[in-house]
Amino acid sequence: MENTVGLRFRPTDEEMVEHYLRPKNHDSDTSHVDRVISTVNICSFDPWDLPSESRMKSKDQVWYFFGRKENRYNRGDRQMRKTKSGFWKKTGKTMDILKRTSGNRQKIGEKRVLVFHSGGSKTDWVMHEYHDTSLSPNQMMTYTICKVKFNGEERDISTSSSSFSAASEIEHINNSG
Repeated sequence: MENTVGLRFRPTDEEMVEHYLRPKNHDSDTSHVDRVISTVNICSFDPWDLPSESRMKSKDQVWYFFGRKENRYNRGDRQMRKTKSGFWKKTGKTMDILKRTSGNRQKIGEKRVLVFHSGGSKTDWVMHEYHDTSLSPNQMMTYTICKVKFNGEERDISTSSSSFSAASEIEHINNSG
């Protein structure tokens, strides 16, 4: 699949929840979805390190991952979003993902948009985080799908880590003087 010219993995939001996320959360055999999307702890990686963890190599600068929802505190729904070099910050409203069935629309999931911040600044890294709303609230370790995108120039992906650490260093110097 990786070498097939013109073939791209671009599921809709509905397909993402219905055909990938829901089976990962509900089915005992997940081999069909695990072949396509790898499972990682998103916050164990800075975004520029994630492309090498993807099962599918992308020239579109978009990568997909399963991750487990990790709450920041024992009580509440606030999630951990901090990495070594920065943090993911939610932007905008949570969007409903609707399934169209025989003229009706049924909510099957939610999508949150997050932007990665490093050195006190927004970066070109964006994550769409998909949640399956058919799960009960007390199901602790449920999976999400994270669609990670780099909106900058392709040549800047590998250099983003060094430029952000330099920006962090400059900010540290400015704040300590």
